[in-house]
Amino acid sequence: MKKQTNSSYFNNLLKNSKASKKQIALYLDDAKVERIDTIIKLFSSLSDSKSFARNTLIEEAIDKFLADSEEYLQETYGIDVDAFMEEMRLENAGVERFDTLILSSTKRGFEETFLGEDGNTPCWYPCKVSDDREPHVKYIAIYRGRPHSAITHYAKVKHFVYDEELECKVCYFDGDPIELPHKIGLGQKEPCFFIGAKYTTLENLLNATQADELVFG
Repeated sequence: MKKQTNSSYFNNLLKNSKASKKQIALYLDDAKVERIDTIIKLFSSLSDSKSFARNTLIEEAIDKFLADSEEYLQETYGIDVDAFMEEMRLENAGVERFDTLILSSTKRGFEETFLGEDGNTPCWYPCKVSDDREPHVKYIAIYRGRPHSAITHYAKVKHFVYDEELECKVCYFDGDPIELPHKIGLGQKEPCFFIGAKYTTLENLLNATQADELVFG
């Protein structure tokens, strides 16, 4: 039986499209080079642009290999290559070790919301944590505005949930909030420093007494 060819693959070859390139070295034996050059001549005669290069053939072959490989990994092993690459990128950037999210509170409600006083479930919102950071966040702490002007407590994260009614992401805790060994004051930082999400490590949080001593990433 004659093998069925992938016409879209060869159609892409003939388009001779160009994109941003990075140079690499590729070594092939003479027989393969001769065969590639022969096929290139044939494709050049069929191409609309009448111009065809080795790189075009090799790049399309690699693209096909990548597409087929990613499909195989997804269907056979449930591996999402894009998600895996993003995870590796974050790990290489050191994101994984910054496991503690610091947000700020300038209004009343810390005791009722974060500490869960008056019978409330301890939690915090709104949590503007980015999607790529969220899987790595294990702890959350809140910088409290005046009259405290310090970070006084932290909590272990159970999960983040988007609340449709509140229209924001809520962080629920795994256990009760924990008071820090010593509060973390501003030091040389301005009060506005903690506006927006900041990421540090739990080790830093437990040992610092001033915001200047915290390492952010």
